[in-house]
Amino acid sequence: MLDSNKYSVRQISFSNGERYPLLFDEYGQPLWFPTLFATTHFRNASKASNTMTAALSAIRVLITWSDFSGINLELRFARRAFLNELEIESLWRHTQTKIADSGEQQLILIRIKRGQEAARGMVQTADSRVSGMTHYIRISYIADYLEWFAIRIVEREAKSVDEVALEQIKRMVKSLRSRRPQKSHPSAIFARRGLTESQQKMLLEMVKRGSVNNPFSSAQQGRNQLIVLLLYFLGLRAGELLALRISDFNFQENTLLVARRHDNPNDSRTYQPVVKTADRRIALSDGLISAVWDYVRHERSKLPAAKKHEFLFVTHQAGPFKGMPLSIKGLAKIFFEIQSAMPNELGGLSPHVLRHTANDRFSAQMDKNGVGSAEEEKLRSYLMGWKEGSGTSATYTRRHTELKAKEAALNLQSRGWKGKDD
Repeated sequence: MLDSNKYSVRQISFSNGERYPLLFDEYGQPLWFPTLFATTHFRNASKASNTMTAALSAIRVLITWSDFSGINLELRFARRAFLNELEIESLWRHTQTKIADSGEQQLILIRIKRGQEAARGMVQTADSRVSGMTHYIRISYIADYLEWFAIRIVEREAKSVDEVALEQIKRMVKSLRSRRPQKSHPSAIFARRGLTESQQKMLLEMVKRGSVNNPFSSAQQGRNQLIVLLLYFLGLRAGELLALRISDFNFQENTLLVARRHDNPNDSRTYQPVVKTADRRIALSDGLISAVWDYVRHERSKLPAAKKHEFLFVTHQAGPFKGMPLSIKGLAKIFFEIQSAMPNELGGLSPHVLRHTANDRFSAQMDKNGVGSAEEEKLRSYLMGWKEGSGTSATYTRRHTELKAKEAALNLQSRGWKGKDD
């Protein structure tokens, strides 16, 4: 892995609540051209901050490579010396490599010579490479940036881009894009799915207050049980859960509003959890709404800092963030603790696995009620916040479909079969 402490992508928050990622150099200064590119191509097009972060992270890889290779892209493009095939090959190899955040890994350099040209590469091992999808995304963003950057530098020097220079730039970018790995479609057999019934029982028993298997402190058990219950019963995304406000719950009508509130100025978290799907109002059982009220009334209310904001879930651990909204990192830590407590049974647990589990349970309930497939699709899309007819539900019904297919296959095989002596 390559040490890239010199550059970092960090997110800042404006007073209006907007989250704005920037690529910083080693002196803590934002890099001008990457910032301009991300602003004009993504922010001005109302893209999410996560999209900007992904693009800047890819550009960070490019800049790390240019430093590593001794190539000043601005000076090179100013004299119309664009990247040659050998350099593009070197860049391609570099985009495969994981970028370390510390310098404990030492580079192994090799020099490749072809005529008068030379490029540097890295000897890679399988565990030092990123996934095919990450590699594809990196090259795509880098190619877009190189094209924009080269044209801008040539225009700056010559006031315009002639056809010869434009053709050379296009050729450079095309050569890089042609090296993108083919998009792979992972096998549905190994895709993520919900918990089995036995795993569900283990999880719900584990997170009960006072359970001998509960890995959390007494101060955290109530909150963490409620987190699991909301994810398990409602199929919320992690961002939706963390964005919940107390006022989103109607304790008289037993309902919950899941609402989109991007760039919320009242959210103190730098990385704001957001609702990705459509707004919807969900009915809650008496038991679930009572669990929310009990947490708010008897646990959350005891934290002075929690009274300064409306977010439902807060940090209970002693320290400067006690009572502040629970972060994405904090939620991940909760699930890590659950995984660690039962690594064999719940080792792969995550909020998204519980979203799949909720959909499995929904499918079973629809079958029990005799609801047709069209109506089931409509109801599921509303509850999950999907656009009706989008087909997204197929991703979340795999386990239930497999169980029904298994039952059908066994029924077919049993017809007319009485044994080997029949």
